[in-house]
Amino acid sequence: MCFLYRFRFLTGVLLLSLAAGGCSRQNAGSGPAPPPGGRPLVTDLKPVQGDWVIQRIDSDVDTLNPLTCQTTNGQWFTEEVINEGLLRLDNYTLKLEPCLAESWEIAPDQLTYTFHLRHGVKWHDGFPFTADDVKYTYDKLMDPKVDAAPIRSYFTNIKSCEILDPFTVRFTATERYFKTLEVLGTFMPIMPKHILEVGEPNFNKHPFGRHPIGTGPYKFVRWETGSNIVLERNDDYWAGPIYYPKRIVYEIIEEPYVAAQLLKKGEIDVFDGVSPIQWVRELKDSRSMKHLREILYPFPAYTYLGFNLRLPMFSDIRVRLAIDLLMPRDEILSQVYLNDFATKTSGYDPPSGPSYNHDVPPTPYDPALALQLLTQAGWKNDHGDGILYKDGQPFSFTLLYPSGNSNSEKVAELIQESLRRSGIDMKLSRLEFAQLIDRANDWKFDASLQGWSLDINGDPSQIWASADADVKKSSNFIGYKSAVADQLMAAGKLEYDDDKRAAIYRHLQQVIHDDYPVCFLFNLKYVLLVSDRFQNVNVFAPRPCFDLMSWWVPRDRQKYGSQAQMEP
Repeated sequence: MCFLYRFRFLTGVLLLSLAAGGCSRQNAGSGPAPPPGGRPLVTDLKPVQGDWVIQRIDSDVDTLNPLTCQTTNGQWFTEEVINEGLLRLDNYTLKLEPCLAESWEIAPDQLTYTFHLRHGVKWHDGFPFTADDVKYTYDKLMDPKVDAAPIRSYFTNIKSCEILDPFTVRFTATERYFKTLEVLGTFMPIMPKHILEVGEPNFNKHPFGRHPIGTGPYKFVRWETGSNIVLERNDDYWAGPIYYPKRIVYEIIEEPYVAAQLLKKGEIDVFDGVSPIQWVRELKDSRSMKHLREILYPFPAYTYLGFNLRLPMFSDIRVRLAIDLLMPRDEILSQVYLNDFATKTSGYDPPSGPSYNHDVPPTPYDPALALQLLTQAGWKNDHGDGILYKDGQPFSFTLLYPSGNSNSEKVAELIQESLRRSGIDMKLSRLEFAQLIDRANDWKFDASLQGWSLDINGDPSQIWASADADVKKSSNFIGYKSAVADQLMAAGKLEYDDDKRAAIYRHLQQVIHDDYPVCFLFNLKYVLLVSDRFQNVNVFAPRPCFDLMSWWVPRDRQKYGSQAQMEP
C-alpha cells in the first residue's frame, strides 16, 4: 500500500494498491540548505553521502509526466524529486517556503500573485530555467486537450499567467480562493519548455513521460516497465548536494510474499504498507527481521467502495444505502485489519482533523433494513434462485479491485459474501493498477474498491464537484452531482478563517454521506519496515510521511555505490 508522499491534492487513487514514499524536501535557500526548521539530521553521528535506498512498490506508475500522472507513486517522482514547483511545504511546520521562486507578493485583494524566480537554476540537461517554463507549464495545464483534469480543477479561478521579465511571472485570479498561493506554488510542477515543445505534438504522448527531465535533487536514470524505476542524486542541484543517497531504486514487486522474502535477505531496504496479517502472523517475531526497524503510523486517507452513478441500478439512493448497510465493516476490521490497523470512517477527512464531522456515525451493518429498502426500490427475490430481480433483470454488477495487495482481495471477498447473503450478485474483477485507473477514467466500471490520500489543508471539490462529473479522467469519476454540495464547496473556497471553513466542510460531510455516492469504509494505519543501517528515518507526524532523500548510512555500513555497481 502506498501513499504519497506529500498529500497535497486528492489525486492519490488506490490506497489499497500502492506503497509509500516521501515528503517535500528540506528547506533550500540560495545555497546549501539546513535541515527543515533548522533541526539536526542526527544527534550522535555526522551524516555522510553515498549508498542506495531500495524500496518496494507494489504497482507500476502510469507516467512520469507530472501534469498527467494520476498515481501516487508517480506523483512523488514527478513533483518532489525530479520536477519541482515554485514553492514547497515544510514537513514540520506545513508552511509554504521558497523553491523555484525565491520570493512572492500577493495583492491586497488576493487576486494577483507575483513570483520572483530563482536565478542560476538549470534543468538536468544544463538548459537554464526561466519564466518561459512557468508560462508554458501553466498553458499546458489549462489546455483541455491535456489529461490534467484532476490538477486543473484547482485552477478554475486563475485566468492568466504573464511574464514580466525572464525571472518574474504574475498570475491573475478571477475570484478569491483560500488555497490560491498553495495551488500556484505546489500544485503545478514546472515543465521544461525546451524539451516538450519539440517532437511529439500530443503532450499526453510525449516521450518526456518515459524520460523526464527536471530541476530537482534527483535525476531520472531509467524506468523498466514492471521492474524498477531508478533515480540518481543531482550533484549539480541548485541548492547544493544536500541529500544523501546516491541512488533511490524502486523495485516493482506485486506480491507481498515475494517482497517479504527479499526484505529478509536484505535485497530491498524499505517495505511500506505491510499487510497487518503478514506483519503480525509472519514477520514480526521472525529472527530474519532483526535487521529491520518497525514504524507504525496512521495514514491520512480513506478506503471506500465507489459506485458508477451513471448506471441506472445505482441511481436510486435506496439501493446505494442498502449496499452501504451491507458493508461488513466489523468483519473486515477483525479479519483483515486485526482491529488495530484501521478505524471505521463516515467521511473523506481524517477523524483527527477539524473538518471531520463526528456527529455522522459510520453506517451500521443492518441486512434487515437493507432488504426493506431494496424491496421498496422494486428488487424482489421471486425467481427462486436467491438473487433479487427487477423488471426481469438480476441485481448483478462487477466490483473492480487492485491486484498487488492481499488486503484488497480479502476485503472484496468479504463484501461479496455479505451482498450474496442478501440476494445481490457482485462479481469480482482483479486488475493491475494501471488497468483499474484506465477503466475508472473511461467510466467503464460498475463499482470500484479504492482509496484517496488526503490534502493537508483540504478542498474536497476535486473529488465531489458536479462540474467534473462529466469530465473524463477527472477525480470525480463516480459521477457525483449535488447542488447543495456544490454550494457548500463554493463557500468553503472563499472562507479564509480555518474554523469557519471547517464548519462548512463538516456540513458538507453530512450532505455527501447522506447521498451515499460511495460506501466510506476505513482510515488505515501503516507498517513501515526499514533496514537498520539507515539513519534519520523519521515519520513527519503532521502529514504523515517520510523523506528518503534525508536518510543516510554510516560509511562502514554502506552496501552500494562502487563504480562497478552503478550500472548492473
